[in-house]
Amino acid sequence: MFCECKLWKSSIPKTVIHAFRTVVEEGGAHVGCVIASSGFQRRALAAADLTNLRLVTWPEFQAEFEGTWIENHLRPEVMKRLDALMELVEPLLPRAFNELSEPAKAKFLELRERYWELGAIAMMFTPYFKMIHPDLSDLPLRDRVSSDATGMPDALLDATAYGDFLDILIPFGKQAAAELRAALHPQTTRFSDSE
Repeated sequence: MFCECKLWKSSIPKTVIHAFRTVVEEGGAHVGCVIASSGFQRRALAAADLTNLRLVTWPEFQAEFEGTWIENHLRPEVMKRLDALMELVEPLLPRAFNELSEPAKAKFLELRERYWELGAIAMMFTPYFKMIHPDLSDLPLRDRVSSDATGMPDALLDATAYGDFLDILIPFGKQAAAELRAALHPQTTRFSDSE
């Protein structure tokens, strides 16, 4: 699939459609999609009729592909990259917690308290949560988190697009998981990025 995006103030003319049809054909794509912010001229729509080109607006394009992207990328990526965070903030304490000194236990519990809501947010975007609640939470999340969401990045709470949300959630969640692991295993100073 080839896509051409046009952020134009005027509607797209047929010449653009003819040129893109050639690109799609010569490139061997099965489908070509022209995504336009200001729509298409009548002749452009006619030029795409009965071809392998689709002419859509940005909201139409998102509506068509958002579900696939969420199921095949967002949910699996959150699960793969933030599983450790979700395990470390779940209600049952890890076994290693019992082996910690009292000050180390207090530090781990403090971090766990700081990051439990982040873990809960991450969980809402996993395949597991889909079994409980099939619909994905709408963004932004600011009005659905506690007012004392300590240290939660504003950009995460205010994100309005799932891609932006994921780009903020993953690194912040990995940092939180690393802090929790370091508190749970103080003798180990470094963990690999894959953990």
